[in-house]
Amino acid sequence: MPERRLSVLPWSYTSGRVGVGGRTMSAAPPKYLEQDCTESLAEGIGEYYAHNAALLDPSKLPVDAAELFRQHDAGHVVFGCDTSLRGETLVDSWTIFATTVGLRGYLEYLRYPQVNQIFAETGYSRIILEFVRSLPDVFRVLVRSRRLVAKWPWQHYGHYLDRPLSDIRREFNIRLV
Repeated sequence: MPERRLSVLPWSYTSGRVGVGGRTMSAAPPKYLEQDCTESLAEGIGEYYAHNAALLDPSKLPVDAAELFRQHDAGHVVFGCDTSLRGETLVDSWTIFATTVGLRGYLEYLRYPQVNQIFAETGYSRIILEFVRSLPDVFRVLVRSRRLVAKWPWQHYGHYLDRPLSDIRREFNIRLV
C-alpha cells in the first residue's frame, strides 16, 4: 500500500480564506476551531483526522515519530489551529511557547525526515513568507501563552481525552487566536 503524501492540506477552514492550494473548503469548519467547543479532546482529534484525511497517517510511521505527530495533531485541536500554513505557524508557535515541549523539544521534532519532507514539499520560501504574514498572530500566541495557568502537557495529555475542549481551555486559560 503506498504511503500517503506528506503535506499540509490544500485549503483553509478559516473565514473563507484561501489556503495553501488556492482553494477554499466548502464543508463546515471543524467544531474544535471554536473557543467554546463542547466536544471532548478525543472527539476533536477524531474530527481533526476526519477533516484532514490527506495528511500523514501516524500509524504508518515508526513508533517515536508517530507519537510525535499525534502530539502535534492534539496541539492543533487544543489550540484550535487548522492545517493552513497560517494554522501550522500558529500551532508551532503554541508548541514552543505554551507546552511542556518548549523550544528544545520542538527542535527535536525537526530531526524527523517526515517533518523535513513536509517543509521541502511546501517550500521554504512559502513557509517563511507565511511566517512573516502571521507575525501579528504569532505575537498574540506569545502574549496569550504567558497568561496560561500552566503549560499544556505535550506528551502526557491522555487523561484529558474525555474532557470537553471548552473545559480544558478554561482550565489552562487558552484563548484561541
